[in-house]
Amino acid sequence: MEAEWVDFRIIKAVATMQMDLDRYGITLKKSGHELRGKCPIHRGSNNKHFTANVSKNVFKCFFADCGAHGNVLDFVAAMEHCSVRDAAVKLRDWFQVGDTTEHSKQVRQEATEIEKGIYGDKQGAMYEVIGTATHTERSESLVVYRELFDQYRLLVMPVKTFHETSEPSGKFHFALVKKL
Repeated sequence: MEAEWVDFRIIKAVATMQMDLDRYGITLKKSGHELRGKCPIHRGSNNKHFTANVSKNVFKCFFADCGAHGNVLDFVAAMEHCSVRDAAVKLRDWFQVGDTTEHSKQVRQEATEIEKGIYGDKQGAMYEVIGTATHTERSESLVVYRELFDQYRLLVMPVKTFHETSEPSGKFHFALVKKL
């Protein structure tokens, strides 16, 4: 049986340490930029052993026999006594991170087809493709690009439209001039 693909980068970007702590009902006291308290992993009694930095999304237990530390994935793995991959799947499901439907897989496929670079249109205007984005309501893959003339405006266009050819010449609306 093939394991379902999990994007750790996206899960770590969306799921925060504060979300993890809230999910487990863990209350810690604020101390500067960190939260401190009893270690929820080894259930220690000292209020200073465990620290969580919510701005960096990391944690550490300073009790020698525990020593747990890491990011949001490591925290869930320690709390659930599971692998980091299983922790990522739990976070994805708990906080509805990403979308594993066939439609989202198609959007990801479309997004990878646009290379960053300098493109020219059929009138000779130049544009820089910065990357791709996903429309939040329609899950449509969009090309993010900017003019290399006039006001240097940022623009977006559906990937499908960016790849369309103009009739009857059969040439693409945009042609890659230089990869970046």
